[in-house]
This record gives sequence, C-alpha cells and structure tokens, in this order.
Amino acid sequence: MSKAAEKANAVLREHALTHPPINPEKIARALGIDVKRVDFTESLSGVLMRNESGAVIALNKSHHKVRQRFTVAHELGHYVLEHKGEMFVDQMVLNRRDGRSSIAIDPQEIQANAFAAELLMPKQMLLEVLQDIVDGDPTPNRENLIAKLAKKFEVSVEAMQYRLINLGIISAEV
Repeated sequence: MSKAAEKANAVLREHALTHPPINPEKIARALGIDVKRVDFTESLSGVLMRNESGAVIALNKSHHKVRQRFTVAHELGHYVLEHKGEMFVDQMVLNRRDGRSSIAIDPQEIQANAFAAELLMPKQMLLEVLQDIVDGDPTPNRENLIAKLAKKFEVSVEAMQYRLINLGIISAEV
C-alpha cells in the first residue's frame, strides 16, 4: 500500500468512516481547514492555502458536486501528506486535470490524487459494495456497474473507472 493510501485509510479510521459516501468537506473541517466556494475561472478547480494561522481550501463553486468532492479530497491529500509549500493550485485543461497531475510527472500531485482516490473510494469499501452489486446481479454490465458504484460513492463515472482499473478490478480495454 502506498503512503498516500495508508494516510487516507488512517484518516478514515480516525474519523470512524466505514460506509460510502465519504464526506471530504466534513473531514477538512474536522482537521481545522476552512472550505470556501468561490468564483474561479472554469479551468481552476481549487486551491489549498496554508500558513501559520491555518489552512483554507477554496473550491470553484460552478463545478459539479462530484468535482468539488474530488478537489477537496485532493487538497486534503496535500495537507495530510504534509507536502512542501504554502499554496497548491488544482487546474483543469479541457475538463481534465492539469498536465502536472494528469500525466503523472509531479510526485506531489500523483500522491494527492492517490490520496483522494483512496479517501473517496477506499479499496475495502469498494470491494464490499462491488460484492453486494454482484450478489444481486452476477453478470452486471460494465457501464452499469461503474455507474452504480460512482453513484454510491458520489464520484464521477470517470473517477470510478480509473479507480477500478488502478485496482485491477476491471481492464482498461472496453
């Protein structure tokens, strides 16, 4: 298990969170981080700012709820993983995360994404919910399965698909 996944699971245990959906905003507030929704340009998802007096996560209030949830979890990753810096900016390019995080070249962005994925879609919870779905339908359609899981965990279908691929539960090929 990666450091990011270990830290995300530690946060889940610390806050006694055992069922989806996980509320990253509630976790942030419990950690003393203020969460604000602001008017950002469409390409800016969120920002984590911290200094001696505390930390604030600012979210793009025009983004979809699931995007905001992932952004809070991502910025929490920077905070919990104690990444160096006072400000982290999460931008999207053409509705995708910026190049530093999406093409996996910035180690801090990679870790923050891994933290967010494990926090919002913890492997063990995901396996339990997946088993419940399969118990009800032993041969679920791939798209329906991903959509059901995404709805249950309150994440985007794309985020759930990436998570399932990264965990080796489904293949990247359609």
